[in-house]
Formats: sequence, C-alpha cells, structure tokens
Amino acid sequence: MSHPAPNPLPEKPPVGLYGGCVLFAAPRRWDEACFATPALRAIRAARPTCSLGVICHEDQADYWTTVPRINQIIVYHKRTRLRELMAVQAESRYAWDAAILWEKDLAADFCKALSIKQRLGYAQKPLLKFLTDAIPLNETPGPVTHRVQFYLNLMERLKIPTQKPEIFSPCPLDVARTPRHVIIHPASDYGPSHEWTLTGWEQTLQWMHDHGIFQVTLLQLPGNKSNLAPLLAQKFPHCRLETLPTIASALPLLSSAALTISADSSLCHLSAHVGTPTVSLFGPNDPEWRRPLGKQHRVVRQKVECSPCLLEKCPLDRRCQQELSATTVIAAISAYLR
Repeated sequence: MSHPAPNPLPEKPPVGLYGGCVLFAAPRRWDEACFATPALRAIRAARPTCSLGVICHEDQADYWTTVPRINQIIVYHKRTRLRELMAVQAESRYAWDAAILWEKDLAADFCKALSIKQRLGYAQKPLLKFLTDAIPLNETPGPVTHRVQFYLNLMERLKIPTQKPEIFSPCPLDVARTPRHVIIHPASDYGPSHEWTLTGWEQTLQWMHDHGIFQVTLLQLPGNKSNLAPLLAQKFPHCRLETLPTIASALPLLSSAALTISADSSLCHLSAHVGTPTVSLFGPNDPEWRRPLGKQHRVVRQKVECSPCLLEKCPLDRRCQQELSATTVIAAISAYLR
C-alpha cells in the first residue's frame, strides 16, 4: 500500500536585518572604515526612520560625525574596559535591536555582552562566537573586485539595496575650498614600500613652483616615520609644512583644498571621503582592489613584473616606486587642471 509523500519541512526564513535600532561596528583601519561607509549609508537609505548608531575607536569619532544622519556615536579607546562601555550604554536613549559586526574587537565584545538580539556578520572564525546570524562568505575565484564590495555584499545578503548613488556621495565639511590649494602627503602609513622617491617629489614640486599657480601644503601626520615632508619643506620654503596631531584632524584641511596628491595611504581615502579630487601614487598595492572611492580621483602607478605584491617592505629594489617618473605624476596633475 502506497503512502502519500510527506509534507516538506518548512524552509528557514532568509536572514534579514530586523528591528528599528541598528548599531554598526566600525572597522579599525582607516581605509576599511572608508570602504565600509557606503554599507552604513545603504542601511540609512533603506531604513530612513530607524535609529542608526556607530561604535568606533576614539580617533575615528570626527570621521563618523561627517556622515549624515547617524543618531549616536559610541566611542572607546585602547584602554577602555567593557564595563565602561556598558555604563555608557545604560545612559543611552537607544536600545539596540541589531548589530553589524566586522571584526573581533571590543565592539564585538560589547554587542555580545549587551545581548543584542540580532548580531550579524560574515562567518569568519574569529567572529563566530559573537554572532547570532553568520552569513557565509562567498570566496568564489574570479576577477579582483574593489574592497567596498566586501561590505556591500553583506548588505545585499540582508536585502538592503546598494545600487543607490547617494550612498557613495562625498561628505564635505562646511569649509570653503581654496582654488589652487594643493595638499601633498608623501608618506604612507602602509609602510615604506608605498612611498615614492624623494627625487620624484622634488621634481614634481619644482614643476609646480615653476608654474607658480599652486599654494602647496606639505602634510605630516602622526605615526609616519618617513621624513619626506620635512625634507621637501627645507628645499621648498614657499611650501607650508603642516604637522597634525591625528589623522582625523586632517579632514577640515582636506575639505578646504582643491587637490590632494598623496602616497597610497589612509589619507587619500579621507580626501576622497570629503570630495577633494585626489591623485594617489600606487606602488605595491592593487588599485583595482583598494583605490579611493569616486570617479573623479586618479591613480598613478608604474606597472612592474612583481606588483602588486602588497608588502609593507620591499624585498627587492622598490622598482615600482623607483621607475615611477615625475613626468607621469605631472601629467596626472595637468589632466586635473584641464
């Protein structure tokens, strides 16, 4: 005697982002924070009435205040203890329903200790114990995609639309731009292999001086062991050397400039964030993967057989930097002027 086929088991509901109070844990690295920003803005665009918060390290607080329509920014520093964050939350008007996590850090500890009902992130081993919903990470081999897609893909898995131009729009500060003001940042916080040669910078600055159409600020940031900016300031006294206490403190200056010329570093991403056209000098890094966001920015590089190697220290002769000519960089600056 035949029996009817059993009823199929109901499928598990698709993972989504639920609740009206969402906390976004900012990645610790500056470039990653910039690449994650469109994902945060996609949430805001999709949920215009939700309460949206960011938890970040204290040195990023000024950055996140430039992103519109964030309801609360929770700040911690390297010595902050979990109980201190819990005390801050006790005074908050927001009760978080969901959290987006990217890294194993104090923010992840905080979200777990707070027992936020839904904690979402990629199913990566360091993060698994903090998540209630782990999203499989698609690592299908294929062409290199920009790092911003790492963050946007998670949003798409959560049914958050990402094909909206406004989530990529710059976040300029209320600072007037100065025509012909150029910021030059020759150092890189990624390591010495990401820095162009002193000779190349000297030739470029000499060309700018000969044309007499630029007001140049040489930027020196904390943590940069390179002395390129001070050396250039000595040779070109008409250039102003600006030494800033933090990377975030460069945001108003960047927003006031007409152009930024920078080594591949965190600074070129901050410049793009505030909408200042940027010429980035790439060496061992891959611009297809980590170029600044925005079509108005230019990447200059000398393709050699060993790049992109992604190394902080070159084991060879820094040929990707040595072979990059000042003529190529000047051509990129001239193209901007045209």
